[in-house]
Parts: sequence; structure tokens; C-alpha cells
Amino acid sequence: MAAALPFIQIAGTALSAVGAIRQANAQADAADYNAKVASQNAQIAAAQGAAASDMQQRNAARKIGSMVAGYGASGVGGAGSALDVLQDSVRQSTLDNLTTKYNYQVRAAGYTNQANLDSAQADNARTSGLLNAGGEILKGAGGYVKSGYKLP
Repeated sequence: MAAALPFIQIAGTALSAVGAIRQANAQADAADYNAKVASQNAQIAAAQGAAASDMQQRNAARKIGSMVAGYGASGVGGAGSALDVLQDSVRQSTLDNLTTKYNYQVRAAGYTNQANLDSAQADNARTSGLLNAGGEILKGAGGYVKSGYKLP
């Protein structure tokens, strides 16, 4: 039985090292998956922003066109307070459009940042797994030497 002890110790050390690497790889795979999802969400947010901006521009153009048509039908010319109202409507629709674009850009940037953090977490998990495996090997070797066994 005493002769089997070194092999049991070595096997236990090897299993601990392999377990540390497998656990780290599982954590890294999960973080990589989260990074992919966050990247996809960033692309979706950017596409949604472009669509929302286009829709907002079309709606603004339609409203301003209706205002111009209404002014023309009522005989109001393109000067004075009617022109001021139209200019203000154009400015407001431009501001609304820029705000819409900005909000979606911020959302996309948040997803991109999350993807970068998840990728870094995956890299850290892999490194940690290797370091933990190395630590298990050193701990096992130390226990082997401490127990008084000599290498063949």
C-alpha cells in the first residue's frame, strides 16, 4: 500500500489540475458567449437607431409638409409668424432626430462595452485556470516531497 501512495498522490494532483483547467474553460466559454450576445445586441441597437431616426425624419417631413399645405390653403404666405413656426418645427425635428440617434448610439456603446468586458473575463478565466492548475501541481509536488518519498 505504501508503494501505491505516491501514485495516488500524483493522480490526485493531476485530477485537481485538470479540474482547474476545465472549470476555467467553462467560465471562459460562458463569458465568450455573453460577449457574442452583447456584440449582437450592439449591432441590433445600431440598426434600431437608424430605423428610428429614419422614421422620425419621415414623420417630421410629413408634419412640416402638412403645415406648409395648410398655410398655403389658408392663404398665409411664407413670411412672418408662419415662417417662424415652420423654422421652429424644422429645428425641433432636427433636435429630435439627433436625440434619437444619440440615444441608440449610447445603447449600442453600452453593449459594446459589455462585450469587451465579457471577452476580458474569458481571457482572465483561462489564465486563472492555468495558474490554478500550476498551483495544484506545485502543491502536489510539495506534498510528495514532504511525505519523504524520493523520485525514482
